[in-house]
Amino acid sequence: MRYKFVPAEELIGRVGASASDSKRRALIEILKERLAHQDGSLEGVNWSCLRLSKVMLSSSIMPRAQFMSAKLEGAYFGYCDLRAANFDGADLRDAHFREADLSAASFAGANLRGANLARAKLQGCSFQNADLTGVNLWGADLRGADLSDAMLTTCCLTAALVDDATVLPDRLDFEKAGAKAEVESNQD
Repeated sequence: MRYKFVPAEELIGRVGASASDSKRRALIEILKERLAHQDGSLEGVNWSCLRLSKVMLSSSIMPRAQFMSAKLEGAYFGYCDLRAANFDGADLRDAHFREADLSAASFAGANLRGANLARAKLQGCSFQNADLTGVNLWGADLRGADLSDAMLTTCCLTAALVDDATVLPDRLDFEKAGAKAEVESNQD
C-alpha cells in the first residue's frame, strides 16, 4: 500500500470543495493535526475564506486565529480559546460560541444572525457594523466591547455585563434590554 503526502494547501482546497459533511469533518481533523503546533494549539492558524459550515472546533486553543470572510454557518466553537481572533466579514449565522474566550477578537462586518454567545468572554471585542440580529448574549461579558453601528435587533442581553468603556449603538439602552452595568467601588 502506498501513501501520498497531501500538502496542507491542497487539503484546505478539498475542505472547501467537499460536498459531504462527513468527508469535510475528516479533512478538518487532519488539518487540525497538521496545523497544530507542538503544544497542540492552533494559535494564529489562517482559516480565512474557507467554507467550514457546521465545523466542530469545541475546546480548541486558537488565539489569534484568522477566519476573515470564512463561511462558518452553524459552526461550534463552544469553550474555545479564541482571544484576539479575527472574524471580520465572516458568515457566522447560527454559530455557537457558548463560554468561549473571545477577548479582543474582531467581528467587524460579520454576520452573526442567530448565533449563541451565551456566557462568552467578549471584553474589548469589535462588533462594528456586525449583524447581531437574534443573537443570544445572555450573561456575556461585553465590558470594553465596541458595538458601534452593530445591528442588535431582537438579541438577548439578559445579564450581559457592560461598563463605561462599552461603545453602544445610538438609541440603545442596555439596562432596558436586561444588561447589567458593572459598577466599580473604590472602597479602602
